[in-house]
Amino acid sequence: MSNLGQLIKSKREAIGLSQKKLGSACKLSDSEIMKIENGVRKKPNWENLCKIAQALNFHPFELLLAAGYISEKDIHPDTNLHGLENLDSSDINCVQLFIDFMISRKSTDGKSEEGLE
Repeated sequence: MSNLGQLIKSKREAIGLSQKKLGSACKLSDSEIMKIENGVRKKPNWENLCKIAQALNFHPFELLLAAGYISEKDIHPDTNLHGLENLDSSDINCVQLFIDFMISRKSTDGKSEEGLE
């Protein structure tokens, strides 16, 4: 059984669903659920994984990570800007201009940020 299959099976059993009931909730066959859980289906369709995660009531990133569709870096990037969803397109353009300025400032004279102060 794959790590992905073990994860799905443990989540499914924890909420008391059979493979058949999970399959019905996801609009997948119980044999498809069985193949995923047993590792026969090595890399299941990501849409199906999202349906399974939704039916089991947890975030799809957990399954997508276990299946190899995404990495930890995708979930937790080095740069994490907060509040961008509250900006309109004009604000985003302004932020991008500032980023471009900061990059060009660093590269024009080859100095570090400390050397520019």
